[in-house]
Amino acid sequence: ARNNLKQELSDPFGWDFEKVVDNARTVWDEYLGRIAIETDDYLQKKKFYTNLYRALAAKATWSDADGRFVDEDERIRQLEKPDDCIVSGEYWNTFWNNQQLFNLMAPEISSQWARATIQLYQNSGWFNTDPAGIEHTGVMVAMHPISQILGAWQSGIRDFDLNIAYGGLRKMMTTPPQKYEGGGTVGVENLVPYMKYGYIPAGKGTVSNTMEYAYDDWCVSQLALALGKKKEGKALLARSMNYKNVFHPEKKFVMRRDSLGNWDKEFDVFSNKGFIEGNSWQYSWYVPHDIPGLVDFLGKELFNSRLEEGFIKSEKHKFAAHVFDRTAGQSAEFYINQGNEVNMCTPFLFNYSGKPWLAQKWSRAILDSFYGSTPYHGWEGDEDEGQMGGWYVMSALGLFEMNGGASLRPELELTSPLFNKITIHLDPDYYKGKTFTIEARNNSKENIYIQKAYLNGKELKQPQIPFAAIAAGGELILEMGDKPAYRCF
Repeated sequence: ARNNLKQELSDPFGWDFEKVVDNARTVWDEYLGRIAIETDDYLQKKKFYTNLYRALAAKATWSDADGRFVDEDERIRQLEKPDDCIVSGEYWNTFWNNQQLFNLMAPEISSQWARATIQLYQNSGWFNTDPAGIEHTGVMVAMHPISQILGAWQSGIRDFDLNIAYGGLRKMMTTPPQKYEGGGTVGVENLVPYMKYGYIPAGKGTVSNTMEYAYDDWCVSQLALALGKKKEGKALLARSMNYKNVFHPEKKFVMRRDSLGNWDKEFDVFSNKGFIEGNSWQYSWYVPHDIPGLVDFLGKELFNSRLEEGFIKSEKHKFAAHVFDRTAGQSAEFYINQGNEVNMCTPFLFNYSGKPWLAQKWSRAILDSFYGSTPYHGWEGDEDEGQMGGWYVMSALGLFEMNGGASLRPELELTSPLFNKITIHLDPDYYKGKTFTIEARNNSKENIYIQKAYLNGKELKQPQIPFAAIAAGGELILEMGDKPAYRCF
């Protein structure tokens, strides 16, 4: 601690308080200035940069200034590179879209995040589901560090060893959990019944973890394919379809079933029994890796009507379903809950069901009503180390990444940006482009619908753009209007 004070305060600033303040201001000006917005609405500017600050400030360093840290076995370790640090990692669905924000405008932090996670795996032989205090707490469900590491790699951030990561991440999704000698538990909690039955039966874990694990299977499959491991990739890709095993064929909702395959006779779509911080209605949209498959299963008409009903009925509650108690095991929390991460993808699902104008409508509605700008109305839920702030920033840019960027060719969803013009300054150490600009012409609180979209002068025929197009630098122009453009995409 004394050495940290010396290196961080004494040597550079001579314990001069004003110098420390000036340095903090300079550092934050640089970070926040990486995304420049043009708007006459001061309140929107305030909300945007507050959310950007919250997303960035949530990251913490767990290693000392000289690169030393205490690992999971209470041993003192030394990081290899002098500029490395152990970065805190929250993985509760940060693939919607906290991780993408860092990939976009702070790739050096994404890199540190991935390298630190891999370093901890090399120390203990296990990746961590939620490495609070550099301990194997076993607190968090699933193995979503996969999406952070692979999402960074697929975005062009490649200054870490993906082969080492693959070995450990595949181990996490194929090896039963166990106690760890250094304290805590390692592995994925309900993995054994998941592998045995193809789903997690009632009494052997939570049904919602079937959905989480299926997504992680898909991420590891994409990692394997990226490394040329086709056989392993195809096997995990097939296993990622396990989510279908908990969808009731007639009701078409995710539902608990026992080890004999019998469905829950007391099914309540809004009960959280058998679900982690959510319910059946919310988890029935949780298929980030196979939204087209979900649309086919439900049918476009049911898909759209069910989703629209959820938004319409949630609007009066500002999309904060947690105003109803979600912890008592009763039928309570309902429909859209922006205050938790389970269904933060929902507005953008309309991009897959033929109604992209509803993605634009409802993402703007959440930005306007759920997120406030006062101590009394700021974030109506769990910020989760910057995830809610990251969602706001990405959606305000008119962008969203559905599957965590883990696909071989990542794409970003398009929606309605808040601002007239946005300039993203790209890091030359990672991306060949200098800037990527988003211009929303004729944009206003009423003109929220995209009429036409052009990427580098070419009209878009679908509401997605490749991440590679942003990394290369260029321009996205959106013509906005006050009525839906049903034939825009």
